[in-house]
Amino acid sequence: NTLTKAPIKDSSEPVLLLVEDNKINQVVASALLKEAGVIFDIAENGEQAISKLNAKQNNPYKLILMDCQMPIMDGYQATQAIRQGGAGEKYNAVSIIALTANAMQGDREKCIAAGMDDYLTKPLDMAALKPKLQHWLGS
Repeated sequence: NTLTKAPIKDSSEPVLLLVEDNKINQVVASALLKEAGVIFDIAENGEQAISKLNAKQNNPYKLILMDCQMPIMDGYQATQAIRQGGAGEKYNAVSIIALTANAMQGDREKCIAAGMDDYLTKPLDMAALKPKLQHWLGS
């Protein structure tokens, strides 16, 4: 069972921002992203994510994986702030995929209503993550 690497090797610049406060979930997501060949940075909450986005204006991230439940600023608040220009104009329409442990009816709608583009449930696995990466980062 061979996995093809995502063809995002044109630079050593991070193309994805993982926003996740839970260390175990960071390790799992990091391993999957590395296996997929994706270069990424990590932020531990929405506030830190917005700071990282503001600092990376010249070569902006193409995709954000955003945990919904985090301290300080959760994923819903961070997404709304990004959509309203809080991370600079370049990020107003950046692709954001929700990461949530909630698979309840209405959770997907809540993510979309907050301005997120897509939705993944935790625990993450390659079977679910890989098609999302290919769709949102291009193949």
